[in-house]
Amino acid sequence: MGKFRNKLSSALGGGVAFAVSLTPAIGQQALVQQTTLPTTAAQTTLQQTTAPSTVVQQTPSQQLIAQQALRNPARQVGLPTTIQPIGTGTGLSVTLDYLTSLKHDNNLRLTDPSLGSTTWWENTLALSILRQASDSSLALDLSGLYRIANEPIIGTESSFSDPSAQLAYQRTRLNSQFGLQLEYREQDLAFNRSLTDTNLDGIINSADVIGTIGDQINTRADLNWVVGLNAPLGFQFDYSHRERRYKDTIDPSLFENSSDDYTAAVLFRISPILLGNLTVDYRDFEADDSAQTDRQTTTVSAGGTYNISSVTTVSANVGYSQVDNTERATNTNDVTEDYVWNFGWNKTLPDGVVTAQIDQTFGVNGSRINATAGRSYQRANGTLSFDAGFTRGPFDEVTPIGQIDYSYQLPSSRIGATIQRRVGTSTDSLETRQTLAFLTYDYFINPVSGLSFSLDFIDQETEGSGPSNPRQRGTFSASYSRVITRDWAMNVGYEYEKDDQNGFTASSSSVFLTLGRRFTLKP
Repeated sequence: MGKFRNKLSSALGGGVAFAVSLTPAIGQQALVQQTTLPTTAAQTTLQQTTAPSTVVQQTPSQQLIAQQALRNPARQVGLPTTIQPIGTGTGLSVTLDYLTSLKHDNNLRLTDPSLGSTTWWENTLALSILRQASDSSLALDLSGLYRIANEPIIGTESSFSDPSAQLAYQRTRLNSQFGLQLEYREQDLAFNRSLTDTNLDGIINSADVIGTIGDQINTRADLNWVVGLNAPLGFQFDYSHRERRYKDTIDPSLFENSSDDYTAAVLFRISPILLGNLTVDYRDFEADDSAQTDRQTTTVSAGGTYNISSVTTVSANVGYSQVDNTERATNTNDVTEDYVWNFGWNKTLPDGVVTAQIDQTFGVNGSRINATAGRSYQRANGTLSFDAGFTRGPFDEVTPIGQIDYSYQLPSSRIGATIQRRVGTSTDSLETRQTLAFLTYDYFINPVSGLSFSLDFIDQETEGSGPSNPRQRGTFSASYSRVITRDWAMNVGYEYEKDDQNGFTASSSSVFLTLGRRFTLKP
């Protein structure tokens, strides 16, 4: 619960003083929106999993439910996020959010049989500072909580937990762009089991959905710098750091790891309709796994983007990738290399976009070919987008892949869904196949109250000749939210969770009550 994501969102007017928001990527933050190069072969097969991201204009009561007001924050799953625009010149705003939550779970650690019931009380404080100018944005988010929990065997304990901090800065000029994002987040693994990409690497690993004792510490940094946006010759540099550490854990499957990714590109604006690029990417990955992995991946590629017409664009890149993999535990080293390439086609239609892409990537296990085609539709009350295709991995296995995103707004309700099938290399160097589904339904009873339902599911297994290690996780949640007074809102609900891995099955049921309010300190 104690994460900077747990925020209160103002929703004044229409009889509703405010709505409490626990959406990921809080409304007060200014995310670094990186300028992406033409798709390179070094890009990961798996993309970060999020629920439908389209947010339509809503009344205050609809905001209350659509933003999952005071939804159980301990297991928050990606929901539609309203992000403040960059550089609106609105000046300085400072808010302080307070949440108090009481919860009871009959099998918190998902053991079979259950060790007993757990009851805990949490109080969260979250500070958000946002400074916006005409061409820049600076956001700082800090949060933490105090928890008193009564667990079986352990007894009653109290602690300050889940500190988090995020700094985001972006500046856009006529011919350049700069973005920086820093984040530090601690999570108590017993109280945080959301089906999200906690490692922020685009893949939901088994370590992302495990419930055990101890703390998980995630650190990340993203830097993006582009010059020559409108010049014949431009330059782009991107740096990404990801690090995961653990404290007081006993599960042998949890291991610390870190990665640093550097990308430099020279951009050639050959003509108004033709853009070329020469790109070098270097990635350094280290893991404290049983093999003590130390891996460097270098990719050099060249390509371009060509506007066939005002609505149709094609892009192509070709390059070479080398993987230098060392296992320090056995003092072995293996260097492999292969060609990488991609081709993409994109056409803009009056009601959406049609896309097609085929590429070959290369990793520690070998080459992978991906081919997909997709279509998106934009309507007044919602959106629908989908892509479908196949991937052929280093073990010659062919797997269907794709994604469907759907969002629809009715006068008194909202429906959202994401279904995804992807394959990629996990942090433990395994080709992992994933099927994910995030479904939400919100019903607005009146201007001050509503009901929310969600179903989240993930199915994982490993490809190749080794054990498949299948795992399934599912969560169902139902809650009722209501604005009580001008300053306070409440949320009460029920949640059911089931975990099935390698024939071992466990489930839990929980109820929760949360109260919260936002203090606007400035303006």
